[in-house]
Amino acid sequence: MKTQEIALTTPSGSSLTAWLDQPAGGRPAACALLVHCFAPGTAAEQHLSLALTQQRFEVLRISCLSSAPLLSQELLQTAHAYLLAEQKAPALAIGHSLGGAALLTAAPDWPALQALALLSAPADDRALGSLLDEDEHDEEHAFVVYRQGAELSLDLDLLDQWHEDQVRQRLQGLKKALLILHSPQDREISVDSAAALFMASRHPKSFVSLDGADHFLSSAEDSRYAGSLIGAWAQRYVQLQPDALRTHMEVVTRTPAGGFTTEIRAGKHSLLADEPLALGGLDLGPNPYDLLNAALGACTSMTLRMYADRKGWPLQEAIVHLKHDRIYGEDCQVCEDNTSKLDQLSREVELIGPLDAAQRSRLMEIADRCPVHKTLQSKISIETRELDTD
Repeated sequence: MKTQEIALTTPSGSSLTAWLDQPAGGRPAACALLVHCFAPGTAAEQHLSLALTQQRFEVLRISCLSSAPLLSQELLQTAHAYLLAEQKAPALAIGHSLGGAALLTAAPDWPALQALALLSAPADDRALGSLLDEDEHDEEHAFVVYRQGAELSLDLDLLDQWHEDQVRQRLQGLKKALLILHSPQDREISVDSAAALFMASRHPKSFVSLDGADHFLSSAEDSRYAGSLIGAWAQRYVQLQPDALRTHMEVVTRTPAGGFTTEIRAGKHSLLADEPLALGGLDLGPNPYDLLNAALGACTSMTLRMYADRKGWPLQEAIVHLKHDRIYGEDCQVCEDNTSKLDQLSREVELIGPLDAAQRSRLMEIADRCPVHKTLQSKISIETRELDTD
């Protein structure tokens, strides 16, 4: 994904740094706003956002911790106004911890918003319990100190809107799809909050248990899982812009400026190709030679499957291992020309099942007869012309 730093200023003059993550290709299907309290120094927000961008969401990330300004309605409305000005009205909002409670006060009034995800969010002000620092309380601010050590300052006007009856009334009038995610092992805010939020809300609503995760999704596996799940769920409710990548041929690829990440559309299937980090890519997908290997491997195992099924042989699985090398002809044992450097695809085949020796020998012969194998060994004509886009 491509990340851009965004400087925002609230009407009262507070400065705010946000981060805008765009999907590979720079053509988002919808925009999401993420307001979170993930612990500083962790990569939870990046992992969660990356999972969303891989599902074609553009994500504006705002942290409520560290040097962030006061968590308030003003902060949320400033972020929302920025997205509106950029013609990126959020269709999905994700609130983590107190960011979720804050979004629940603002999101119902955003007309373009279609789905709201609350991640480890408190059900009301009582759910904050001992997290509120009474010693630092003043006339305008409340201070929250997580057991993990992270801190944030909270607008008292916002806190006053988190009483149980107000939250229930807001949930019942939400008119947005709602997803609640919470871990039973959350030590900061009890999973009882998730139960209360779910019972108070109306359909369409869903709940997912993040079993084993901590409040801050410190494990990369947990934050990626949450992001993937939110993105998949939201696609049922969010009106996504259609993918503009179309072709009159069989396959089309697109590589925008700013890197090697390439969109691939093959029929109705989409995937990404990329180069590894060591070569300047983002490693978001297989490289072109990986895809070449994959084409040969898939064709080989499919051909073996088809032949074994037709013969009624007990082939349980065909597993093909491949690699690509550049070698000198003199090192090639099956090449006629040994005077120049050439490409070599090495293939090892596992035949799983109670096959006899004759069956195994015949299947290894069949492996060399897959259509892609034949294409790669034949003379190939590649025709290239510029497409007129006028």
